[in-house]
Amino acid sequence: MKILIFDPVGGASGDMILGSLMHLGCPLEFVKASLDALRLGPYQMTAAQRMVHGIACLKVCFDADDQQDPRSYAVIREIISGAGLDPATRERSLALFHLLAQAEACVHDVHIEDVHFHEIGAIDSILDIVGISAAVTWFHPDEIYTTTIPCGSGITGSLHGTIPLPAPATMKLLEGLPVRFTNREGELVTPTGAAVIKAFAQQAPIPDVIIKATGYGCGARDYEDWPNLFRSVLCETRENADGAFVIETDVDDMLPEEWEAALEKISASGALDATLTPRIMKRGRPGSGLKVIAKAEKVQAVVRAILSHTTSIGVRYYPATRVVLERRELVVKTRYGDVRVKEVYDPQGNMRCKAEYRDLHRICMEQDIPMARLRQEIYEDLDKMISDAGERE
Repeated sequence: MKILIFDPVGGASGDMILGSLMHLGCPLEFVKASLDALRLGPYQMTAAQRMVHGIACLKVCFDADDQQDPRSYAVIREIISGAGLDPATRERSLALFHLLAQAEACVHDVHIEDVHFHEIGAIDSILDIVGISAAVTWFHPDEIYTTTIPCGSGITGSLHGTIPLPAPATMKLLEGLPVRFTNREGELVTPTGAAVIKAFAQQAPIPDVIIKATGYGCGARDYEDWPNLFRSVLCETRENADGAFVIETDVDDMLPEEWEAALEKISASGALDATLTPRIMKRGRPGSGLKVIAKAEKVQAVVRAILSHTTSIGVRYYPATRVVLERRELVVKTRYGDVRVKEVYDPQGNMRCKAEYRDLHRICMEQDIPMARLRQEIYEDLDKMISDAGERE
């Protein structure tokens, strides 16, 4: 499995992230093809090698004559939607601008459709965002993670007046992300940098990985004692490891038969697994402990399902890392008809298979065959098929 890790060593901005992805290996021609598809007018793109504190990195710059007034979110959305972009690049670009528009709308207390971008609406910022989206599409990672984001301090000027750092829109975008506040004065993280990490990276622990390549992008400012760098790391895992969340609650005032419908709703909301465990609650009352596993993007939907379909008045959740063995599901023909089978391969490459219980139950009921005998004969058929396949190879 291919994993991309965003590592904002000294900060995060659009040009830094794009530079790191191109330094990592995304070709300039690939990025430029997406940018040309926007038809924003003439621009010059340079990607120059630089050294920052002895580390080789890439500095990406755009030079464009942009005389337009601030572009609205609706206008930018129309530009991207109408461009001949790769569908994945288009969706990533739209997702980034949607996050930025949401943050600006919240900070300035306006409707999202009334948001007008100033710096972010300029041609160079649009090129940064679409370029990053194209580069991520080029790598096509299975998962993206982030390390802790360093935040600067101080104040800066804007079209709205003097504002604190990190900028209010940046702070809104950083909600839910791992950050650390530093004494470094200046804007280490821009709204674009925060939006990229928010949109693409999982809020979950990074699994054990094998590092394949590293790329560095640098910002415009130089600090004597601060590496103004963004690092992108391309990795692989042997096993199918991924981030997940464990969601738990304890319930002691729910009728047992109500759990069947509740578990169905929780599973339908996106849960990977849901289990019940007997509990002895306060004052010795019997109850049930509910434990659910869900991917990061499904946590809120699962929490809503739990609070809606059980009598729980609160849940707790925390990140966990799963290691999932390689598997495949297929339908095989047996002496009793078609049966779904799951094949799983262990870390040594050995295969084991298991027949779907619901299919066994269906055959048992329809053909009036004792379950123990049915299971034994089905597995005899499976063993024979595996043996025959091995001989053919």
